[in-house]
Amino acid sequence: MRLTALGILLAPAAAAAVWATLLTLGPVLGQLSVTFPLLAGALVFSLPYTAALLSGRGNRASNRLYIIAHELTHALAAFLSGVKVRKIAVRGRSGYVLTDSTNTFISLAPYFIPLYTLAAALAYWSAGRFCDISPLRPWFLAAAGFTLTFHILHTADILSGPVQSDLKKAGGALFSIPVVLLLNCAGLAIALKLMFPELLSLKAWLAQALCSLKVFYSAIFSAAAYIYNTAKIYINS
Repeated sequence: MRLTALGILLAPAAAAAVWATLLTLGPVLGQLSVTFPLLAGALVFSLPYTAALLSGRGNRASNRLYIIAHELTHALAAFLSGVKVRKIAVRGRSGYVLTDSTNTFISLAPYFIPLYTLAAALAYWSAGRFCDISPLRPWFLAAAGFTLTFHILHTADILSGPVQSDLKKAGGALFSIPVVLLLNCAGLAIALKLMFPELLSLKAWLAQALCSLKVFYSAIFSAAAYIYNTAKIYINS
């Protein structure tokens, strides 16, 4: 119950973060001379993915890759939490991870950690320790765009369906979804800052988020006050 109430309080913050992300990151991505490889990678995944959904064929191979990443991220989160992983299984359209215990981080990790993007970044960074990889930067950006879009679209798809057991374990959908939105927005801002440090200011993103949050909460407070005062008038009349 407490987590549900917290989730309701966080909902405007999540909406503000989404709005701030759209306002702040949009102009950054619009710098095509710099961001074209990233956007090209995003299009390479999103266009066939969307076309398959609209045609009703589905995305079997993509879905299976997502399930694998999903379960591996659960396992990674458990490892980082000091929780022992007993078993990882992926079967057809589903999978599961058996652990000694769980927590909110373990349950929600796949929804805000883009595992394939982290793997691409780790490979790129590791290669850079041994040789000059500047010629490969456009290919890395394309891979980042592809994998980030993979994460965002699959996460949106799974959250738009029936409530997942992961969300229930983490404290319920009303708590989990705002948290996932907040963390994805922050993660995307940080990722773009690391890739394009000259284009994005995290301070500007945070300032926009706080400004949007103030507007959202003010609107909610004003609406609540109006409803309360109106109800009070009708009751006393």
